Amino acid sequence: MRALTLCILLLLSLLGASRAAADDIVPSERVSSAVLVREGPSTDTAILGRLRPGDSARLVGEVSGWYRVELPDGTHGYVSKAWTLVIGGTPPGEALTGAAYKVHVIDVGTGLAIFVEGRDFALLYDAGSQDDLHDGDENRVVAYIEAVRPGLARIDHLILSHPHKDHLQLMPDVFRRFEVGHVWESGRVNKTDGYCHFLKAAMSEPGAQYHDAIAANATRSVTFTGSGCNGAVTVRESAMMDAAPVSLGVGARMRFLYRDPANHSDPNENSVVVRLDLGSRRILLAGDAEGGERKPPSEPPESGSVEAKLIACCAADLKSDVLIVGHHGSLTSSRRAFLDAVGASIYAVSSGPYPYRRVRLPDDEIVAELQERGEVLRTDKSDLFRTGDEMGSCEMRTRKIGPDADETPGGCDNIVITIGGSGAMTADYNPAVD
Repeated sequence: MRALTLCILLLLSLLGASRAAADDIVPSERVSSAVLVREGPSTDTAILGRLRPGDSARLVGEVSGWYRVELPDGTHGYVSKAWTLVIGGTPPGEALTGAAYKVHVIDVGTGLAIFVEGRDFALLYDAGSQDDLHDGDENRVVAYIEAVRPGLARIDHLILSHPHKDHLQLMPDVFRRFEVGHVWESGRVNKTDGYCHFLKAAMSEPGAQYHDAIAANATRSVTFTGSGCNGAVTVRESAMMDAAPVSLGVGARMRFLYRDPANHSDPNENSVVVRLDLGSRRILLAGDAEGGERKPPSEPPESGSVEAKLIACCAADLKSDVLIVGHHGSLTSSRRAFLDAVGASIYAVSSGPYPYRRVRLPDDEIVAELQERGEVLRTDKSDLFRTGDEMGSCEMRTRKIGPDADETPGGCDNIVITIGGSGAMTADYNPAVD
């Protein structure tokens, strides 16, 4: 029976239009009747169709335990990985080429966007910029994700660290391009057009579950009066963001170490700090968490700052292998006591040419401190490169992911941290999409 099935599958891979083509899904040898095609990645969702032995469907994406497929009539649905096989190609997760996980710090110019991929999940932490706000096909974050994970259809977890332009402005396009499973943020409202667009997109996403640190299974209304986005948004809260670990996929989970929805004077004080446990490695995403006013890293974190609160409540939980450095490498963050608790060996700094209070980040003192501790990679820094007979720097370079030569910052130094199945870890720049 097994040999006959394998022969049939081989023939299917060669027959063309009416049979399984490259990157198609077919029922496995275990199937005697049919595989159910469901509306969502759950057995609790409606049945849209059936894949019988000899049928095939086009693979368009994947989530934990499920393939997303397109049937011959154009219907999109989900089939269980346990009852199906991929024919003629590799599923999207195999694009990791031997790596168990990859963490991409996308060069968005001045801002932050972190794309994390495992074999059975995809996660995005922030997507904003101060100086490259093109949307649609020119959205820098969407273009990067599509380049490194072609065919990806779903972002399982989307996290907004806090409602500032340089962390959220590019997010609405993410909802338009990808299915989003879970949205996580503190719940701290910022009455800006950017946050208004983000919240409306999150509430309009079919099937998405929205989580904040305010309440569970409740409804609230937020009213905006901006010129570019206004009106009331009804926020429907799912399970509350808390300290309990959240499963991402096999061998991966995340923990929210800091979440605060209070109406602080500066939304930086609401930064959601997340630790990702990817296999045996820990990655700490600090957002714009601060240690106080601009001071040398040798100064202790100021009382009431996010860094001080984290050290007081859960210093042991901060221990990580990689730190995505807080507040773009500003002197407001990365106090020595905080860095001691983290103890990372790799530091990634996302910054660009836009000045914060007339200061261009990262600050030299922070970079020097980090370099004493481990390897430092920066999205605003590259080796010199040659164009014809001229040498240039990253700031001069215009060829980047998305539209080339658009003369806006960013796209020069995307950082990728690769974690192998054995836990081996490397960090480098990603020239393949520059």
